[in-house]
Amino acid sequence: MKENRSSFDSLTRYRKDIEDVFTYYEDHLKKVRDIAVGISADMESLSSFIQRHTAAVCPECTSVCCINRHSYHTFDDIIYLCATGEKLPLHEAGIDDSAPCHFLGNLGCTLPRSIRPYRCNWYFCSSLLDHIVEYNSTRQYRSFISLLQQITGKRQTMIEEYASATKKTAAPHMHKPDNFLYY
Repeated sequence: MKENRSSFDSLTRYRKDIEDVFTYYEDHLKKVRDIAVGISADMESLSSFIQRHTAAVCPECTSVCCINRHSYHTFDDIIYLCATGEKLPLHEAGIDDSAPCHFLGNLGCTLPRSIRPYRCNWYFCSSLLDHIVEYNSTRQYRSFISLLQQITGKRQTMIEEYASATKKTAAPHMHKPDNFLYY
């Protein structure tokens, strides 16, 4: 429970700091916003493909990989959410970090794919990967992997652009803190 509170406090603090940077240095962060909007569109275009497979595999799973501690957004996720103008999803207090994710519903994640933590979007267990390979042509699979790589590349570019833009403006909290929680 203490870890849960610490994670939540870190999220809240860094979300506010990054929101302030986007508010006060909006003109310097246009490129970051543009990249983030492109990432969001790419993730949504991929969503139905992934959902088709998770709908077949995840309900049969006996070992839930979606646990609560994975539901916390990272520093980079918060930059992305602020750049797209999305709000950080509210976390329920008092849920143990090892419990099933509180965003997990009967049909999977209740969060739109574009606002889920990065790790949630790109974690594919072996059963899910096997299903994707089995029910898609080689061409479809390559297209899927290519889009994942493009999104990852855009995300890295977005983070680098954020760091560069905030460094030029001397904005506070411009770099990922050493003690930020990653799971």
